[in-house]
Amino acid sequence: MRVMQSIVALLLLSSISFAAAIDLSFAVPMVAIIVGIFLAIMIMFANALSSPALMAWTKSEIRELIAGVILVAILFSLFITSQELSKAITGQEDYILASANVIENMLGNETSGYDTGYENVIRAATKIRIGATYSPYATIPVWLFSLMYSSSPLSGISIVLISLGQATQGLTNVIFLYEGLRLLILFFHSTIPTIILPLAFAVRLIPFTRRIGNTLIAVSLGAIVLLPLSVLIAGEINSLINYPDLTISNMGDLEPHPWPMELGTVFCGLKPIRFMFTLTDYGFAAIICLPLLLIPIVGAGLFSACYTLVSEVVYPIIMTVVKLAQLIILAIWLAWSEISVGVSGGFGSLGWPKDVVNILLPFLENVNNAILVGYVDLVVIAIITISGIKSISTALGGEWYLAGVERLI
Repeated sequence: MRVMQSIVALLLLSSISFAAAIDLSFAVPMVAIIVGIFLAIMIMFANALSSPALMAWTKSEIRELIAGVILVAILFSLFITSQELSKAITGQEDYILASANVIENMLGNETSGYDTGYENVIRAATKIRIGATYSPYATIPVWLFSLMYSSSPLSGISIVLISLGQATQGLTNVIFLYEGLRLLILFFHSTIPTIILPLAFAVRLIPFTRRIGNTLIAVSLGAIVLLPLSVLIAGEINSLINYPDLTISNMGDLEPHPWPMELGTVFCGLKPIRFMFTLTDYGFAAIICLPLLLIPIVGAGLFSACYTLVSEVVYPIIMTVVKLAQLIILAIWLAWSEISVGVSGGFGSLGWPKDVVNILLPFLENVNNAILVGYVDLVVIAIITISGIKSISTALGGEWYLAGVERLI
């Protein structure tokens, strides 16, 4: 039952905090006055009914009300003092925004940021995938027929993409957690001082919800003070260690072998050549010779002669030259892949695969270390914040029933 009360109270306060920017500080003295009037009426009823039990309960609640008002005043002053103390410790005028900037630096730092690591993983995976899936082909012309040959000699390097995928997953988890933490800090900064904390004070003054109010006060103080302070502590700890470098300075070495691959782009990148490949010999001849029909009188005869010449002689010669060029490019690519990679178990094994290993192995180690540091930072932040909230709640006499969160400690 108490668990449900705490959860419902937290949900109500969170939903209210999404409303327009309002300040509910006025609710605290109003609730104190209303509770005082209620207790005064209860004294009248106790006298009228001559009920010692009711009178004793009312007097006890009056003492609790006075103690609650004093406690609220002390906590409010401590809240202001804690903000000033945190500013003095951190040296930041706005320590809330300073903690958000710490998270922003963890994500967007040019050398060690998680976003930087994610970008380099994607760039490296793109280059390796190009090499692994590059499959040149050539049509070898023979008399009256041709042979098609295709090869993908670097496909084995695709196994590296598994490690890069796992690194991407780890970086994604850490990025999402830190982005959510930054959003929570800014959300608490905007809602707790003016909405949630005043309502928690008001709930504390009501006799029947006193313990829930104490817990909500502890949660509010922890979220607005301990949470950003723990982020700043984690940031200071990170500045003392040699933080992993998540950049790849020699990214160009991941290119499998650019110039044989770029030679092949001539046949697929230039639109006129691509268009010519889509035409048959008769279509190509018709397009080439079509302007001859504009010549008066002899145009039809010239078109017929040109059509026969282009379709039977010129177009086959062009296609033979193109296919021979494709064959030469394929031979160059296969020779390079055999010499540099040794795809058939030959004499080459110290080329591009060695470059890939030398580049990715230290980079993946740094990514793994950075992810580990990120999780450790999150655990430290959670321990400081949750332990502080639990201690404050216990000191105030509140309920610590937040759906088993205390089991994290």
